[in-house]
This record gives sequence, C-alpha cells and structure tokens, in this order.
Amino acid sequence: MLVIHRRSTAALFLATACAVLDSPDAIALQGEGGEAEEEQFEEVDPYTKGDRELERRLGYERLGFFPWAAGQTTADVCEMMGGVEILWVETANFRIGSSLKTYDLSGDKREKALLKKELARLKKRLGKLKAPRRELDPWLRLHLYAQRMEELYAHFLERFGLSAADFPEGAPYLGYREKFLVLICERKSSFGRYTRIYHGSDQSWSFRTGFTDGAMFTGLSSEALSETSFKLDSALYCQLVSDMVLNFNDAYRVNYFNSPIWWKYGLAHWYSRRIDPRWTSSAGVPSGRNWREEDAEWRPRVGNLVKNDFFISTEKLFACSDYEDLNTRDHMVAWSRIEFLLEREEADLKGFLDAINRRKPEGDEAAVTAKLVERQRAALEQCFGLSSAELDEQWASYVRKQYRK
Repeated sequence: MLVIHRRSTAALFLATACAVLDSPDAIALQGEGGEAEEEQFEEVDPYTKGDRELERRLGYERLGFFPWAAGQTTADVCEMMGGVEILWVETANFRIGSSLKTYDLSGDKREKALLKKELARLKKRLGKLKAPRRELDPWLRLHLYAQRMEELYAHFLERFGLSAADFPEGAPYLGYREKFLVLICERKSSFGRYTRIYHGSDQSWSFRTGFTDGAMFTGLSSEALSETSFKLDSALYCQLVSDMVLNFNDAYRVNYFNSPIWWKYGLAHWYSRRIDPRWTSSAGVPSGRNWREEDAEWRPRVGNLVKNDFFISTEKLFACSDYEDLNTRDHMVAWSRIEFLLEREEADLKGFLDAINRRKPEGDEAAVTAKLVERQRAALEQCFGLSSAELDEQWASYVRKQYRK
C-alpha cells in the first residue's frame, strides 16, 4: 500500500523537488522538454577514487547501483527518468540521489562559515581534502548531503533518546523496514517527471510520501528553490532538513502522517533554524510572495506577540489538523514552544513522541479532534509535567526573559 502525503503549492510558501540517476559513468542526456543537462559528472568519485576503505570511512555502503523502493532499483529509476545524470550513495540510514550541478560559492558569510565546519568534518573522515575556494562540484555536494543527512538523523535519535532497538525487529528506521529515500534534483522538470511516473502527482515543487512499512521519501529541486529567495546551497540544505524532520515525525511508528501539525512543523523549524534562521520554509508565508530575510527574525516577533498577549494557545494548537490551520504567527509560536519544551529539564522526550505520533483514532470529525486534543494533553502532563494552561504561562515567562531585544 502506498501512503501519499501531498502539500498544496497554493498553501505552502515553497516546496521541494527531486529526480534520480544511476551509475557515475552514465552519459548526460537531455531531460524532459529538451532541457539539456549540460554538465557531465566525473565517472569516478575524485574524492574516494573508488577506494572501498575510504568509502567505508565515509559511512557508505554502496555508490551507484542499489535497490530503491517498491521493487525498483536506481537503474530502473534512471531509465524511467530518461537518462538525467544523477550520483547515488547509500549510507547507514539513507539512499540518496543527487543531480545537483557545480555550485558557485557566493561569498555569503554565514554559508562560508557553515561550509568551513562541514568540510573540516568531511576532511577528518577522508584523511585529506583541499578546501574549495570558488565552487562545490557535484561529487563534493553529494558527500556533503550524505554527511548532513546522517548527522541530522543521529542528532534526532540522540535528542529523543532513540535507537533501532526501540522499534520492531526488521523495522529499525523509526518503524519502517527500509532506509529513508532522498532525491535532490537540479531541475523542476526532472522532479515533475519522477512524481508523475512514480506517484501520479503533478507536483513540480515538492513531494513527501511513504510506502507503508517500506520507506519514506523526500525530494527537492534546487531550480524550484532558486526561483524564490532560496538561492544559496545553505537554503537548499535548510529546506531539506525541514522536510526530513517532517518525515521523521510522520514515519514514527508508521503513524500514517498523523503527527500533530504544530509539533512536526515547529520541530522542523527548530532544526532548520539551527543551521541558518534565514531559510525557514513552510511557515505560512502567503502564497505569491517571496521570502524576505526579515521574515526570519522570529525572536523579537514572538516577543511582541507575548507582550501584546496575541498568540495562539496550546489548546488551539492541539486542535489544528491541517497545515492551513496555522498562520505565520502560529508557526513562530509553535517553534518557540518547542524550543522551550526541548530545554526543559527531566522531560521525557521519547515518551512524548511515543504518545503523540500515533495513528488517528476512530470516530467522526468532532470525536477524532476531541480524542487527539486529549491525547496531547495527557502526553504533555505525563512527559513534561504541565497542563495546557501552565505551558502557556511558563512559555510566555520564558519568552519575556530570553527574547529581550
């Protein structure tokens, strides 16, 4: 059974896209609509040079060819995609495909500082790596995204006190049998073709889906993001992190995309903003308007909401069931509430995930909403020792102290 989660491009600020290719020695062909994929990737990874020991040090199980999903392999996907050139890597917890082209470094100070630290960690594992001055080539981008995904997953597991042993035997990936699938496309057309062929969707921006008890999929397109204000690689990184955290929650114990809206989006914001707060996506920005850098200044804005007693209550957050139920203010409040909860001493974070990330109860719409609200109330009390009203009060006090200008 295929479980599909679709996000409306009219409702979301932006989305993501994807496509895939098979082996490193594939020849660059024309993509859909006659768009030429001009850059040809090197046949052999210039960083590991095919050295299996170096690949193991990077945590790679396979490069090039491996199973994908629903009986398909990367070769099958490549064939259906019409020959778009993609580099593939399988790590401990992910299967990743990237058709990202060479990225010209922009000189952005925050991105430069971020890359400096990331490349240092990559160099430590490779043994040697000359820091790029002007650009990131396709292979280096693949290595960076593989490192980023594994670091994100490791942090998520550690932060919530999780391990593979917490899930059923044979389903170690938060309850799924197969590794997380990540496809990062350069072009929108490639992503659109993938979603039409494999998921019957007309999405040309973003798609998240899950194969029941199989694998969770996330995809995004650099071209689609660059048409908004998200032009830097760090913006692409933040978008992918946000989408992956959404999928971590929706994958949790195979809850069928029933993680509470405020929780999963607030946590996605918390993770992406740790990387670079300028690129907070899927945060209720009105359709048709590009993201502005000042939109990322959330602390003073949340501080003003608390000062004016103009914020959504915990009870109302609990009752939200769709993305459209949250406006930008609500997203900021959800992010801030989660920041407060994650810093709370002696909190049972694992227990909270277990309690709220469950399948939807039975009943009519009103009954289901009431049961979901009560489920979250009980989890908050049991795992954080707070009632809804106490969370509102203590969080507001936290904001007044921590968010001073």
